[in-house]
Amino acid sequence: MFNLLNRSRSRARAALGCRRAVAAVEFALFTPLLFLVMVGLFEFGYYLNQSIDLDKSLRVGVMLAARSELPLSADVETTIGNLVKTGTTDGTGDFIVPGWSNGSASLTVSTTTYSADGTDYEVMRVEASVPYEPMFATFLEGYGLATLNMNAAHEQAYVGN
Repeated sequence: MFNLLNRSRSRARAALGCRRAVAAVEFALFTPLLFLVMVGLFEFGYYLNQSIDLDKSLRVGVMLAARSELPLSADVETTIGNLVKTGTTDGTGDFIVPGWSNGSASLTVSTTTYSADGTDYEVMRVEASVPYEPMFATFLEGYGLATLNMNAAHEQAYVGN
């Protein structure tokens, strides 16, 4: 009996001293955390990409507005909207930012007059608020971030034709 107890004790010590499976156990414990961090990084990168695309398209739209005749006609404002949203003047291309397909997206073109030393200057402004379309929608909804909006604006001094 004493011999059996001694053998069991020595086997238990050997099993506790064995470190062969430690890496597998650690990997199994940290894999969910690693997955969450990676999904978050991908989502953040996708958000930055859409935000930069929105910023670039607004810059192009305000440059067109700054070179158009004042006051802006409805046709010119439509062309600016098409250029900002699709990258084409007729609006036939795909949306540059997926959120433009959402009905709550907005685009505003406005003109402001500033005075300096008795001279009036026209400044064109293009503003947009576009819902962010996430890569992993259920991931963001789980954290209460399902309705993120990207807001951007660009201004350009009026240049004329």
